Amino acid sequence: MNKLQRAAQLIMQRSFELQKNETVLIIADDPYLDLAQILFSVALKRTRHVHLLQVDSQYLQKKHICASVANMMREMNVIIALTTVSISHTPARREANRAGARIVTMPAITNNTFARIADMDLARISRLSRKLADILTIAKEIRVTAPNGTNLYLSAAHCKGYADTGLVNVPGSFCNLPCGEACLAPEAGKTEGEWIVDSGMGVTPEDPDRLIISVRDGRAARILGSESAQRLRRRLTLHGPAARHIAEFGIGTNHSARISGYALEDEKVLGTVHMALGNDVSFGGHNDVPIHLDAVVYKATVVIDGRKILDNGKLIYQ
Repeated sequence: MNKLQRAAQLIMQRSFELQKNETVLIIADDPYLDLAQILFSVALKRTRHVHLLQVDSQYLQKKHICASVANMMREMNVIIALTTVSISHTPARREANRAGARIVTMPAITNNTFARIADMDLARISRLSRKLADILTIAKEIRVTAPNGTNLYLSAAHCKGYADTGLVNVPGSFCNLPCGEACLAPEAGKTEGEWIVDSGMGVTPEDPDRLIISVRDGRAARILGSESAQRLRRRLTLHGPAARHIAEFGIGTNHSARISGYALEDEKVLGTVHMALGNDVSFGGHNDVPIHLDAVVYKATVVIDGRKILDNGKLIYQ
């Protein structure tokens, strides 16, 4: 058994605790069909009711999930999405969860990142994620700095912390894989400062200039840089001013994750932090815009209510 197969086995056995005769729907677009097939084969050893649905990435980009697929999702016990465009923050995902489906999304995942899922200690990740989520729930203010120049203040009063644990073994549960973060939707209109992006929001190693997001009154007031800034501004313009809303702040809690240059894994690495623009409904907010984009900062220092939690990417409070 190779490492991709071992990762798929961990997902079915440990994350989902997939039971005999449960129904499974795997949704994938073209770049991820090979990984989807591995998951299909592993799931088939535990239940005969496994379905693999290929979708069109361009359709997902424009319209997300169509009504017929959304209806199908609500009938499933287990759903796994490996798609170029994330379905994590769509009404179809939330409605399927409310109907009792257990859901994992892996947007734009690479084979290397998928393989590292096999190394995850879900119990350890779950403990730390829940502990930090509790800290975020009682937090009033958060300050974030980093060597890249990030300097940010967030108000977290009356905000609930959420834990991405990798455990989706009860009806209605949801997570990303790789898993491992504690996050919240900051208080609307009260985030200020400069956010310099190390990965995510379309940033690539080839970009000559840094992507700098100036945050005022809880929104991305200015987006500076070169090609990456232009790409990001174009994406946000498609969805209007609501797309610039600060939707999420999160802290990575996964000891097995590695910096890969892709936000899906980078935001889970222990010692990174991330912020998102756009939809915050999944975190208890009210900004229901059809876009959610994460931006990751490496080696962050995080101070919550005067207590240092991370110091240059090192967890110092447990």
